[in-house]
Amino acid sequence: MKSISRKSIIYAVGFVIAGVLLNRITVDIVAATGCPLYLDSIGTMLVAAVAGLAPGTTVGFITNMIGGLSDTNTFYYGIINVFIAVIVGTAAGRGHFKKPLDIIKILPLFLLLSIPCSFLSNLLYAGEIADNVAAPVARAINKAGFPVVIAQMLADFCIEIPDKFISLVIAFLLTLVIPQAVKDELIGIAGRDVVSENRRERIERGNQRSLRRQVAKVLLVSGLAIALVAFFISYKTYMEAKVAGYPDGDYDVVLLRTETLLYCGKMFSAILGLLICIVSYSMIIVNYRVVSPLHRMATEMSQFAYDTETGRNHSVEKIEALDIDTGNEIEILYRAMTKTVKDIDEYIDTTAEQAKTIADLNVNIITTLADIVESRDETTGFHVKKTAEYCEILAEELKSKGLYADELTDEFISTLKIAAPLHDIGKIKIPDAILNKPARLTDEEYAIIKTHVVLGREMLDNASENLGTSAYLHMAKDIAYSHHEWWDGSSKGYPGAASGTDIPLSARIMAVADVFDALVSKRPYKNGFSMDKAIEIMVEESGTHFDPDIINAVLDTREKLGKVIEKYSE
Repeated sequence: MKSISRKSIIYAVGFVIAGVLLNRITVDIVAATGCPLYLDSIGTMLVAAVAGLAPGTTVGFITNMIGGLSDTNTFYYGIINVFIAVIVGTAAGRGHFKKPLDIIKILPLFLLLSIPCSFLSNLLYAGEIADNVAAPVARAINKAGFPVVIAQMLADFCIEIPDKFISLVIAFLLTLVIPQAVKDELIGIAGRDVVSENRRERIERGNQRSLRRQVAKVLLVSGLAIALVAFFISYKTYMEAKVAGYPDGDYDVVLLRTETLLYCGKMFSAILGLLICIVSYSMIIVNYRVVSPLHRMATEMSQFAYDTETGRNHSVEKIEALDIDTGNEIEILYRAMTKTVKDIDEYIDTTAEQAKTIADLNVNIITTLADIVESRDETTGFHVKKTAEYCEILAEELKSKGLYADELTDEFISTLKIAAPLHDIGKIKIPDAILNKPARLTDEEYAIIKTHVVLGREMLDNASENLGTSAYLHMAKDIAYSHHEWWDGSSKGYPGAASGTDIPLSARIMAVADVFDALVSKRPYKNGFSMDKAIEIMVEESGTHFDPDIINAVLDTREKLGKVIEKYSE
């Protein structure tokens, strides 16, 4: 896994220093000019927008720590500056700090932030009007009859709106002049390369199961708990120290408690700001050592291509390219996962090879069985092999024309070629005297011959019971039973159970292939017709004996059919 580079860290440190200096410079300018605004968070906003939450909160906290050297109350406003960094950093992380209009969208959040700021001011100044730039407005509102807290809040609104608007505008303009290369270098520090923007947006908006969000919640709750414990310990310790300063017990309990609460409240504010900074940095570590590697591993596993050997090899290469090096259990998990997917890939390859071997064996068994049947019929000569190839040619032609699209898939065609040789499997139960009779069959003998379609289906039904149902056995039953049916349902067809498209497509194709081969092949009792004559005869029976679409396919594949005839005549 790619770690945060030294260059990124140097940039981040440089931005923190620049952000603090920018905040202090604007504060000094405001003080020197008497401007009725704060403008003490421009650097915080800029750093949070470009470098993320951790550097941004650091700028906010350090700015107020430095300010506290001259004005103690500034220490305790650090939490507000930290929250400013959180608002801008989060908005930028979600892509909401890229357009001027985004400033208007973010501004209401700062107005909401001014509410706890007003209460903090009331706490720091013991219920009096805060001594800040909003003081003149607050006093005027207070004199109008409003309570101090309300007066402070309304005054802060009046100051915060222009203050934060101007600060956001300046920070936004400064982000535009920062080189993109620098921004790209800081993406890792900002934690914005952990997941894609779309994925991040979905996680942040609604996925409560996000590991990153869960860890952040745990850290924040833990930090808040620590701050509360520190508050109560400070309260107890401070009270005891104050009481000890009055050995005679002459003190005002209410006043002492109020003083203690004010002190502890200030400490709570300062500690909470520091804890948010710590949580921000902790999340960088969590992102790089836990969330990001887990996310990348999960993404590659969810996209693992099991369907083809090329796809599997590519997926294994992508998983190996992750090269996760966290130095913890995540790395151990990654190594185990890599080994597992390699083993699975090898197992699938082995299984596929074995499946191919079994499939080839099945085809050979079927072909051998068909050859046994063919060898009993001394007149057929390569009939099963030729008809299988005719069926494939005709099916491919129908598919190319878009006919019977629901049925004519590549799988259908490959199955048809395997099942076709079994079309006359029932003849194995026909007596040799009838099957190979050189003279014309009597009506009774012809009736016996016709039973081969029923006998063939029965044999294949028995095979299905013993071997289990498979695609080619199912299709072979259709072909064996229905390949002598006529398209128009004529009584010439047998067993006479179907007509038209009720006859299975595989059987309709076989019917054409079977008759075509019988016409063009030489038999002891006849010479074979030329291919043109055979096709002419079959065209005459298009729409009666044969499916017209399949006869049209014969006309369009004359050359291919002729090559099959030539191959087996040689």
